[in-house]
Amino acid sequence: MRINSDKKKYLVILAGSPRGGEKTWESLYKYVLDYLDADLAICCSNKWNLDISLFSRAKYKWIYEKFEDYEKYYSKHFQGNWKEYFLSGKDTGLYASGLLHFVCKDMIKRNYLDILEQYEYIVYTRFDQFYLDYHPQLENKEILIPSGEDYGGICDRHAIFPSQYAEKYLSICDFIDSPKAMEMIPEYNNCEATYLNQLVSNGLHKHIRRFKRTQFTSTIKGEPTNWRVATYKVYFYKNLMMKYPEEFVTGVKNCLDKYSTIKYFFNEPVITINYFYLALRKKIGAYKRNFRTQ
Repeated sequence: MRINSDKKKYLVILAGSPRGGEKTWESLYKYVLDYLDADLAICCSNKWNLDISLFSRAKYKWIYEKFEDYEKYYSKHFQGNWKEYFLSGKDTGLYASGLLHFVCKDMIKRNYLDILEQYEYIVYTRFDQFYLDYHPQLENKEILIPSGEDYGGICDRHAIFPSQYAEKYLSICDFIDSPKAMEMIPEYNNCEATYLNQLVSNGLHKHIRRFKRTQFTSTIKGEPTNWRVATYKVYFYKNLMMKYPEEFVTGVKNCLDKYSTIKYFFNEPVITINYFYLALRKKIGAYKRNFRTQ
Protein backbone atom coordinates (compact mmCIF):
# COMPACT_ATOMS: atom_id res chain seq x y z
CA MET A 1 0.00 0.00 0.00
CA ARG A 2 1.48 3.36 -1.01
CA ILE A 3 0.81 6.21 1.36
CA ASN A 4 0.59 9.02 -1.22
CA SER A 5 1.49 8.40 -4.84
CA ASP A 6 1.91 12.15 -5.48
CA LYS A 7 5.02 12.28 -3.30
CA LYS A 8 8.51 11.22 -4.30
CA LYS A 9 9.14 7.91 -2.62
CA TYR A 10 12.46 8.01 -0.72
CA LEU A 11 14.65 10.53 1.07
CA VAL A 12 17.88 9.25 2.63
CA ILE A 13 19.21 11.32 5.54
CA LEU A 14 22.82 10.92 6.68
CA ALA A 15 23.26 12.47 10.11
CA GLY A 16 26.22 12.84 12.46
CA SER A 17 29.87 12.81 11.45
CA PRO A 18 30.94 12.13 7.80
CA ARG A 19 33.07 9.09 8.54
CA GLY A 20 33.64 5.93 6.53
CA GLY A 21 35.32 7.25 3.40
CA GLU A 22 34.60 7.01 -0.30
CA LYS A 23 34.41 3.19 -0.50
CA THR A 24 31.69 3.26 2.11
CA TRP A 25 29.80 5.98 0.27
CA GLU A 26 30.14 4.15 -3.04
CA SER A 27 28.24 1.28 -1.43
CA LEU A 28 25.56 3.79 -0.38
CA TYR A 29 25.21 5.03 -3.94
CA LYS A 30 25.01 1.55 -5.43
CA TYR A 31 22.82 -0.28 -2.93
CA VAL A 32 20.65 2.51 -1.54
CA LEU A 33 20.46 5.82 -3.45
CA ASP A 34 20.54 4.50 -7.02
CA TYR A 35 18.53 1.38 -6.25
CA LEU A 36 15.74 3.28 -4.45
CA ASP A 37 15.99 6.32 -6.77
CA ALA A 38 16.29 8.33 -3.56
CA ASP A 39 17.23 11.92 -2.86
CA LEU A 40 19.99 12.54 -0.33
CA ALA A 41 20.14 14.93 2.63
CA ILE A 42 23.16 15.34 4.87
CA CYS A 43 23.19 16.83 8.36
CA CYS A 44 26.55 17.55 9.98
CA SER A 45 28.66 20.34 11.43
CA ASN A 46 30.86 22.63 9.37
CA LYS A 47 34.07 21.21 10.87
CA TRP A 48 34.18 18.52 8.17
CA ASN A 49 35.88 18.71 4.79
CA LEU A 50 33.11 19.55 2.33
CA ASP A 51 35.19 18.39 -0.64
CA ILE A 52 33.82 14.84 -0.63
CA SER A 53 31.50 13.11 -3.08
CA LEU A 54 28.56 13.14 -0.66
CA PHE A 55 28.26 16.90 -0.92
CA SER A 56 27.95 16.81 -4.68
CA ARG A 57 25.35 14.01 -4.48
CA ALA A 58 23.25 15.64 -1.76
CA LYS A 59 20.09 17.54 -2.70
CA TYR A 60 19.87 18.98 0.80
CA LYS A 61 22.87 20.12 2.86
CA TRP A 62 21.89 20.87 6.44
CA ILE A 63 25.20 22.17 7.78
CA TYR A 64 25.34 23.74 11.21
CA GLU A 65 28.08 25.60 13.06
CA LYS A 66 30.09 23.15 15.16
CA PHE A 67 29.46 23.38 18.88
CA GLU A 68 32.50 23.46 21.12
CA ASP A 69 30.16 22.16 23.80
CA TYR A 70 26.98 20.37 22.68
CA GLU A 71 25.46 20.91 26.11
CA LYS A 72 24.91 24.53 25.12
CA TYR A 73 22.40 23.41 22.49
CA TYR A 74 20.39 21.55 25.11
CA SER A 75 20.60 24.44 27.56
CA LYS A 76 19.20 26.76 24.90
CA HIS A 77 16.27 24.57 23.84
CA PHE A 78 15.38 22.42 26.87
CA GLN A 79 14.68 23.20 30.52
CA GLY A 80 13.93 19.75 31.97
CA ASN A 81 16.06 16.83 33.14
CA TRP A 82 18.12 16.28 29.97
CA LYS A 83 21.50 16.74 31.70
CA GLU A 84 20.68 14.38 34.54
CA TYR A 85 19.52 11.86 31.96
CA PHE A 86 22.73 12.06 29.91
CA LEU A 87 24.89 11.73 33.01
CA SER A 88 23.16 8.43 33.79
CA GLY A 89 25.00 7.10 30.71
CA LYS A 90 28.34 8.84 31.21
CA ASP A 91 30.31 5.59 30.69
CA THR A 92 28.07 3.80 28.18
CA GLY A 93 28.41 5.99 25.08
CA LEU A 94 25.13 7.78 25.76
CA TYR A 95 26.89 11.00 26.77
CA ALA A 96 29.83 10.79 24.35
CA SER A 97 27.84 9.79 21.27
CA GLY A 98 24.23 10.61 22.09
CA LEU A 99 24.83 14.32 22.70
CA LEU A 100 25.75 14.82 19.03
CA HIS A 101 23.41 12.34 17.34
CA PHE A 102 20.35 13.49 19.26
CA VAL A 103 21.07 17.11 18.33
CA CYS A 104 20.93 16.16 14.63
CA LYS A 105 17.49 14.63 15.08
CA ASP A 106 16.24 17.67 16.96
CA MET A 107 17.61 20.13 14.39
CA ILE A 108 15.95 18.26 11.55
CA LYS A 109 12.65 18.11 13.45
CA ARG A 110 12.75 21.85 14.20
CA ASN A 111 13.81 23.03 10.75
CA TYR A 112 13.16 20.55 7.97
CA LEU A 113 9.96 18.59 8.63
CA ASP A 114 8.33 20.30 5.65
CA ILE A 115 10.98 18.75 3.40
CA LEU A 116 10.56 15.29 4.90
CA GLU A 117 6.82 15.49 4.34
CA GLN A 118 7.44 15.80 0.58
CA TYR A 119 8.50 12.13 0.55
CA GLU A 120 6.67 8.91 1.33
CA TYR A 121 9.52 7.23 3.20
CA ILE A 122 12.58 8.39 5.11
CA VAL A 123 15.77 6.36 5.44
CA TYR A 124 17.50 7.77 8.53
CA THR A 125 21.04 6.51 8.94
CA ARG A 126 24.68 7.29 9.64
CA PHE A 127 27.50 8.24 7.28
CA ASP A 128 29.58 5.18 8.20
CA GLN A 129 27.25 2.38 7.07
CA PHE A 130 28.88 0.16 4.43
CA TYR A 131 26.14 -1.60 2.44
CA LEU A 132 26.52 -5.17 1.24
CA ASP A 133 23.27 -5.65 -0.66
CA TYR A 134 20.31 -3.76 -2.07
CA HIS A 135 18.24 -1.96 0.54
CA PRO A 136 14.77 -3.40 1.29
CA GLN A 137 11.89 -1.34 -0.04
CA LEU A 138 8.97 -0.22 2.08
CA GLU A 139 5.36 -0.39 0.89
CA ASN A 140 3.41 0.04 4.12
CA LYS A 141 3.38 1.81 7.47
CA GLU A 142 6.07 -0.25 9.16
CA ILE A 143 9.38 0.95 10.58
CA LEU A 144 12.19 -1.26 9.32
CA ILE A 145 15.28 -1.66 11.52
CA PRO A 146 18.13 -4.11 10.87
CA SER A 147 18.32 -7.05 13.25
CA GLY A 148 21.08 -7.30 15.85
CA GLU A 149 23.37 -4.71 17.48
CA ASP A 150 20.69 -3.91 20.07
CA TYR A 151 22.85 -3.68 23.25
CA GLY A 152 19.91 -3.85 25.62
CA GLY A 153 17.70 -1.58 23.48
CA ILE A 154 17.31 -1.52 19.72
CA CYS A 155 19.83 -0.79 16.95
CA ASP A 156 19.97 2.97 16.37
CA ARG A 157 22.24 3.04 13.32
CA HIS A 158 19.66 2.73 10.57
CA ALA A 159 15.89 2.86 10.06
CA ILE A 160 13.34 3.42 7.32
CA PHE A 161 9.91 4.79 8.17
CA PRO A 162 6.91 6.57 6.61
CA SER A 163 7.32 10.34 6.63
CA GLN A 164 4.09 10.68 8.61
CA TYR A 165 6.04 9.32 11.61
CA ALA A 166 8.89 11.81 11.20
CA GLU A 167 8.03 14.24 13.99
CA LYS A 168 7.53 11.47 16.55
CA TYR A 169 10.58 9.54 15.33
CA LEU A 170 12.87 12.56 15.61
CA SER A 171 11.60 13.70 19.04
CA ILE A 172 14.30 11.97 21.10
CA CYS A 173 15.50 15.21 22.74
CA ASP A 174 11.97 15.98 23.90
CA PHE A 175 11.87 12.49 25.38
CA ILE A 176 15.14 12.70 27.32
CA ASP A 177 14.10 16.08 28.71
CA SER A 178 10.87 14.64 30.11
CA PRO A 179 10.12 13.11 33.55
CA LYS A 180 8.94 9.98 31.71
CA ALA A 181 12.49 9.34 30.48
CA MET A 182 13.80 9.41 34.04
CA GLU A 183 11.19 6.84 35.05
CA MET A 184 12.31 4.51 32.24
CA ILE A 185 16.09 4.60 32.83
CA PRO A 186 17.45 1.04 32.69
CA GLU A 187 20.39 -0.27 34.69
CA TYR A 188 22.66 0.12 31.65
CA ASN A 189 21.53 3.32 29.97
CA ASN A 190 22.99 3.73 26.51
CA CYS A 191 21.93 5.16 23.15
CA GLU A 192 20.15 1.97 22.08
CA ALA A 193 18.13 1.71 25.31
CA THR A 194 17.19 5.39 25.09
CA TYR A 195 16.11 5.01 21.46
CA LEU A 196 13.90 2.01 22.26
CA ASN A 197 12.33 3.71 25.27
CA GLN A 198 11.57 6.78 23.18
CA LEU A 199 9.82 4.65 20.55
CA VAL A 200 7.89 2.84 23.27
CA SER A 201 6.86 6.11 24.90
CA ASN A 202 5.31 7.50 21.70
CA GLY A 203 3.89 4.22 20.43
CA LEU A 204 6.09 3.83 17.33
CA HIS A 205 7.50 0.53 18.65
CA LYS A 206 4.25 -1.16 17.56
CA HIS A 207 5.19 -0.57 13.92
CA ILE A 208 8.75 -1.95 14.06
CA ARG A 209 9.76 -4.89 11.89
CA ARG A 210 13.32 -6.19 11.86
CA PHE A 211 15.07 -7.20 8.63
CA LYS A 212 18.22 -9.19 8.06
CA ARG A 213 21.34 -7.05 8.40
CA THR A 214 23.22 -6.39 5.16
CA GLN A 215 25.49 -3.56 6.25
CA PHE A 216 28.31 -2.91 8.70
CA THR A 217 29.83 0.09 10.45
CA SER A 218 33.05 1.23 8.84
CA THR A 219 35.74 3.80 9.49
CA ILE A 220 38.93 5.05 7.89
CA LYS A 221 42.10 4.28 9.83
CA GLY A 222 42.88 7.18 12.13
CA GLU A 223 39.46 8.84 11.93
CA PRO A 224 38.38 10.44 15.22
CA THR A 225 35.62 8.62 17.08
CA ASN A 226 33.41 9.37 20.07
CA TRP A 227 33.21 5.75 21.19
CA ARG A 228 34.52 2.50 19.65
CA VAL A 229 38.00 2.44 18.07
CA ALA A 230 38.23 0.01 15.15
CA THR A 231 40.98 -2.62 15.17
CA TYR A 232 40.02 -4.91 12.25
CA LYS A 233 41.04 -4.09 8.69
CA VAL A 234 38.99 -4.61 5.56
CA TYR A 235 41.83 -5.97 3.45
CA PHE A 236 42.37 -4.74 -0.13
CA TYR A 237 40.46 -1.50 0.59
CA LYS A 238 43.09 1.05 1.61
CA ASN A 239 42.73 2.18 5.25
CA LEU A 240 39.15 0.86 5.54
CA MET A 241 38.31 -0.68 8.92
CA MET A 242 35.29 -2.42 10.42
CA LYS A 243 34.21 -1.29 13.89
CA TYR A 244 32.30 -4.44 14.87
CA PRO A 245 33.57 -7.67 13.26
CA GLU A 246 30.50 -9.69 14.25
CA GLU A 247 28.30 -7.11 12.53
CA PHE A 248 30.39 -7.55 9.36
CA VAL A 249 30.25 -11.35 9.56
CA THR A 250 26.49 -11.39 10.11
CA GLY A 251 25.85 -9.00 7.24
CA VAL A 252 27.97 -10.93 4.75
CA LYS A 253 26.56 -14.30 5.86
CA ASN A 254 23.05 -13.02 5.19
CA CYS A 255 24.13 -12.10 1.66
CA LEU A 256 25.80 -15.47 1.10
CA ASP A 257 22.65 -17.25 2.27
CA LYS A 258 20.59 -15.18 -0.16
CA TYR A 259 22.78 -15.39 -3.26
CA SER A 260 25.14 -18.39 -2.78
CA THR A 261 28.87 -17.96 -2.25
CA ILE A 262 29.83 -18.03 -5.92
CA LYS A 263 27.25 -15.49 -7.04
CA TYR A 264 28.02 -13.11 -4.20
CA PHE A 265 31.77 -13.47 -4.74
CA PHE A 266 31.43 -12.25 -8.33
CA ASN A 267 29.44 -9.25 -7.10
CA GLU A 268 31.57 -8.43 -4.03
CA PRO A 269 34.91 -10.32 -4.25
CA VAL A 270 36.80 -8.20 -1.71
CA ILE A 271 34.05 -8.42 0.88
CA THR A 272 33.70 -12.18 0.38
CA ILE A 273 37.45 -12.77 0.79
CA ASN A 274 37.48 -10.73 4.01
CA TYR A 275 34.54 -12.73 5.33
CA PHE A 276 36.27 -16.08 4.84
CA TYR A 277 39.52 -14.70 6.23
CA LEU A 278 37.72 -13.66 9.43
CA ALA A 279 35.97 -17.03 9.61
CA LEU A 280 39.35 -18.77 9.31
CA ARG A 281 40.87 -16.57 12.03
CA LYS A 282 37.98 -17.42 14.30
CA LYS A 283 38.43 -21.16 13.75
CA ILE A 284 42.18 -20.98 14.35
CA GLY A 285 41.62 -18.94 17.52
CA ALA A 286 39.09 -21.48 18.82
CA TYR A 287 41.50 -24.33 18.04
CA LYS A 288 44.35 -22.62 19.93
CA ARG A 289 42.14 -22.02 22.96
CA ASN A 290 41.01 -25.64 23.00
CA PHE A 291 44.60 -26.83 22.60
CA ARG A 292 45.78 -24.76 25.58
CA THR A 293 43.05 -26.13 27.84
CA GLN A 294 43.87 -29.76 27.07
